[in-house]
Amino acid sequence: MNDGPCHPFVQMDYRGKHYTIVQGIELSSWKWKVHLNEKTVKSGEAPTRAAANNKVIWEIDKALSPKKIRLDSPSG
Repeated sequence: MNDGPCHPFVQMDYRGKHYTIVQGIELSSWKWKVHLNEKTVKSGEAPTRAAANNKVIWEIDKALSPKKIRLDSPSG
């Protein structure tokens, strides 16, 4: 028997960002939450754990991707 605290989820890390994935009430329900910075937390639901993991990775990659600067084309 484990006398230590029971954690319903495991906090994971990808590219320095912490996230969690937990199973919802139904078998085809997985909830995810990712902390992108001090002010931004994204969350959602997916039908499988793999889909939830893919969504987390996509959100982190999107947040960390270099922002494109739009340059005005020279008028002539």
